[in-house]
Parts: sequence; structure tokens; C-alpha cells
Amino acid sequence: MHKQASCLYALTGLIAVLTGTPQLQATELSEDDFLQDLPVVLSATRLVQDKRDAPVATTVIDREMIDASGFTEIADLLRYVPGFVVNYDSGHVQAASYHMLNNNLARRMQVLVDGRSVYIPSLLGVQWISLGISIEDIERIEVIRGPNAASYGSNSLLGVISIITRHASQDKGVMAKINAGENNLAEGFLRLGGGSENLDVKVTAAYRQDAGFVERYDSYQVRKLNARADYQADLNDRLTFYATFNDAKVQEDNVFSRDIPNHPANILSRTFQMDWTRSLSANEDLKFQYYRQCYGKQNRYQHAGTPLFIDQGRHSERDDFEFQHTLSPLDNLNMVWGAGLRTDQVFSEYYLGQTPARTNRSYRLFGSLAWNITASTLLNAGVMLEKYQITAGTELSPMLSLNHYLTNTDTIRVSASTAIRSPGLIEEYTDVRVGGNTIAYDAGKLAPERILAYEVGYLGRFPHYRASLDLKLYHEYIRNLISLAAADAAGNLPYHFANQDNAETQGLEATFSFKPNHKLRLEFSYAHAHIQASDVRNTTQYTNSSPNDSFSLQIIQRFIQGYQGSLNVFYHSEMKQLATEDMRSANTRINLRLGKTFKLAGNKTDVSFTVQNLLNEFETTRLKNVARRRIYLSLKLEFR
Repeated sequence: MHKQASCLYALTGLIAVLTGTPQLQATELSEDDFLQDLPVVLSATRLVQDKRDAPVATTVIDREMIDASGFTEIADLLRYVPGFVVNYDSGHVQAASYHMLNNNLARRMQVLVDGRSVYIPSLLGVQWISLGISIEDIERIEVIRGPNAASYGSNSLLGVISIITRHASQDKGVMAKINAGENNLAEGFLRLGGGSENLDVKVTAAYRQDAGFVERYDSYQVRKLNARADYQADLNDRLTFYATFNDAKVQEDNVFSRDIPNHPANILSRTFQMDWTRSLSANEDLKFQYYRQCYGKQNRYQHAGTPLFIDQGRHSERDDFEFQHTLSPLDNLNMVWGAGLRTDQVFSEYYLGQTPARTNRSYRLFGSLAWNITASTLLNAGVMLEKYQITAGTELSPMLSLNHYLTNTDTIRVSASTAIRSPGLIEEYTDVRVGGNTIAYDAGKLAPERILAYEVGYLGRFPHYRASLDLKLYHEYIRNLISLAAADAAGNLPYHFANQDNAETQGLEATFSFKPNHKLRLEFSYAHAHIQASDVRNTTQYTNSSPNDSFSLQIIQRFIQGYQGSLNVFYHSEMKQLATEDMRSANTRINLRLGKTFKLAGNKTDVSFTVQNLLNEFETTRLKNVARRRIYLSLKLEFR
């Protein structure tokens, strides 16, 4: 905790410097100066709020940051979020999680795309390659850094990632973009958009291929197609339709088992979503949402040294319906409540034995309010009531936060919240047998994973300098973590899922933003984390699942004549969970992007040159993923 305290003192000193130093300018400050660093948060409570009114720490990654990042994978953008750990399980499997990187599927995070959960029941998590959207489709990403089951239910154990795509009216005309670079990187995007007075429609097709890591059998090709239609039926009714299609061909290996040979696999996913919003008044509306998600993976290989063919294929379907009512019964009170019904089905002979399908139906009832008790004090409260078929229990997840405005620019936040992660179908009903031998079996009912989290935060804005500072101190208690348990202490087969680990996390997170003018922008984030866990099995390693210290720095500079450049620096101390004793070291990654915007035959054109991992600093892990320097070029044309 010594490092944590030192960092807190340093940041406190920075506040004093910003508030006490003479002004950069003697001009009188306008209202815009005070509000310029107050982004609106859409996801924290399902209510539209200023960032300082949110009950938990929230990070917003906007379109400017996305363009300047030089990243081509969505998960990599989370490197800008303090406390997030981003790594690669293979060339096409990105692993990203908040505080604890213990698996590659964000199992304890709720990831939303336009309000729909992209959790895949047959995978027990999120597969970034199967989202059906590309970086070009995203308008902003909001990351709620802390438990938020009160708003979004199970799987919001550690936090929520809300990806918001661009409205169809923002992308009229034709856009074509290509990225080409080392390691067989090739990407292509084509977007068509148009519409009428009340209807806006766009369709995007994308292709990506990548050779993966040098020492791995993990290259991939993915084809994506998505469409969105926004229809304003009348003054009160708005309908939005979404559809995605995602087809990937991937190479798969296993660096830990020689019994699993290199083999190809196919992944196919489809989604359909419809939202209907009806405005009853300026402060009240109803929203109905339905979405269907289908996912399938074909994954067959011959077990090494045997005549056995293993088919690890899996298929899942999810249907979800939700109703939401937002209202303001009083001038100082905003509320939202709603209910939802979800049905998950998983088909997998390998993981679930001979059973053709397993089903889990769940129900949820939720409500949140934001109440201005006084002019300087805001109370946020929320609760989620959930009932799951497979656990046959009812779970309650409350949240309470008090935000106090010390001044017009300084806010203190204190919050407490709980959340759960309900067991997945494969965890609850696992039945894996190979050649007549039981590998994993169903050992009985599992209890949900639970978290109790406390947070103290400070959000300060310094209009004289067009800067802001967001601090967070947290302490979390996590119980009943689900992991594979062996038949005996020696770790022998067969395995079964069990609630066998507990963890306690605490730390400090900070974000500093500086925008002195419209040409220069600086975003800096830092996190210090400490985890103590029971780690019943040596392979779980929750204690080592996060670096102790990490930071990110993004500097965006616009020059004359349409030139722009960005410098992106990412650092983390040693990742003990992934490294062996002889390769433990910190890692620094620097990305550099240079670009120019100009008119070509009257059409907007962007050309950029990006270098990822500029210093070619290797990050070698037990997974044999060696991140080398990569250079690529990008050309983007827009025809209106």
C-alpha cells in the first residue's frame, strides 16, 4: 500500500498545483469553460447523467481517441481504461478484464453492444472476434469500472463495457477503407448509407485477415456484415433495427497439451435486435427491446496418438426481451424501472454429454433513481432482482451512492454495491468424456459468484487549464469464485466445477485529461492494484491475475494543413500469472500514428501511417505470444 499512498499524495499535489497556480489567461471564464470536461454518461444507471453524477467511476473512450489509437482490434481500446488488463490468448482470442485477468472470455464482465449483451452462453463469456462490428462502426465506449448488477444483472460482477455504435444518420454516403501491413494484416471496410426524411439506413461489410503470432498456429480470416436502420415514425415513436453476420475461419493450437494437435475451426454468429422508444412527454418515455443471438463453432480434430476424433463443436441461442420506463416524477428526481425475460439454450455433445440441449430461463426486475436531496448532494440508488432456472434461486443486487458537490467543479463520491455472476450452463451441467473416460462431470448445484465493493472517488475540473482529474479508491470482496476442481489433491482426473476460491482486491485508479486548445489533447490513466486470494488450485492464480502498476498515455496533436499525429504509451509491471520465473519483467508498448486529411476530387480522404510496439519490446509469456513491432498503412475515402 506504500506505492498507493505515494501516488495519492502526488495526485493530491497535482490538484493543489492546478487550483492554486496563477491562471494561464486573465480572461473571464464562460459557462462552456466549466462544462467542457463533463461528458454525458449513458450507461451507468440507464439514466442520462453528467459524469460527475454517475454512482461509480466511468471512463469514456470517444471517437477521437479511437481514431488516434491506431488500434485495429476493439479489445485493445480498453488499454486506455485504468485497471484494465488486456492480453492475447492467441492471435484471434483477445483477453480483456477489469482488475482480474483470470480467463480469456471476460467471464465476469458485462459487455453490451447498443444495449444487448454479447455474452455467449456456450462459451461462458465474450468472444471479441464474433461481435459482428468493427472499430469503424463505434461512436463511443463507456466503461463502468465497478460492479453494476443493479442496472445490468448477472455477469456485471467486475464492471460493464457499453459499446455504442454510430447512428445511421451520421454515416450517409459511401465510405471505403483499407488497412495493410506486416504479418499479413489486411483489412477492408465498405459502408453505404442513405435514407429519407424519417428513415436512415446503413450497411457495412468488413474483412480482416491476420497471421497471428510467429510461434503459434493462430492465423484467422473474418468476414462481417452489419446493418442499422433508424426510423422516426412520428414525433413520439422511434424504431431502430440492428442485424449482424460474422463468419470466421481460424487456426487453433494448444501450447499446454500435445494431445490437441493444430487444427482449423469455423465460427459463425448472427444477431438481430429491435428497439422501440415511445416518448410520453419531455421527461418520460417507454422502451421495448428484443434481440436474438445465435452462435456456432465447428471444432474437430484427431486426438494425438489415438484413432479418436474429438468434436468440440458448440452452439448456443439467446432470446431476450426487455421493457424499460424512464420518468421524472419530481423536478429533483429521475427514475427508471423495467423488467426482462431471457432464454439461453446450449447444444454441445462434447461438453454436455448426450443431452441434445440445455436451457436456462431467467427473469429480472430492476429500478434506479437519481435524487437531488439538496442542491449539492445527489443520491443514486438501484436494485436488480433476478431469478434463474438452473440455480432455482432469487438474487438481489443493490447499489447505493452519494455524490457531494464541494464546488461547481469538485465532486466527492462514496458508493457501495453488490453483484453476482450466475453459473453458466456448461459449468452447471458439464459432462465431458473421451474414449469412455470421464474428463469432467457434474458435481451438483453451484452457487453464484458474489462481490461486495466499496468506492471513494473524486472528480475535479480545472477550467482555467481545461483539465480534469478523476480519482478512485476501491476495496472489493469476491466470494464463491467458480473454477475447475480436481478429483484429489494431486490434481488428477476427473475434474468438476466448484465454488472454491475467494479474493480481496484494493487499489487506486486515476485519470487526468488536458485539452488546452482544439489542437492538443492529453489523456493519462494510472492504476495500482493489490489482490489477495485463496488460490485453492495453483492454476487459478487470482493473486497474480493483475499487474501491480499500469498506466496509459495518449497525446493527440493536430497540425496545419490537415496533418495530425498521436503518441500512445502503455505500461504494466510484470504479469506473474502469464510469465515463467525466468521471463518476469515489466512491459512498455509505444504506438505512433501520423495522418493527413485532405480533399481528393472533392471527397474527404484520410491517409495514415501507424507503428505498433515502436520499440519492438518483446512480451514473451507462457503462451508463446511474442508481440513484435508492426507497421501498417491506412487509406480512407468518403463520398457524400
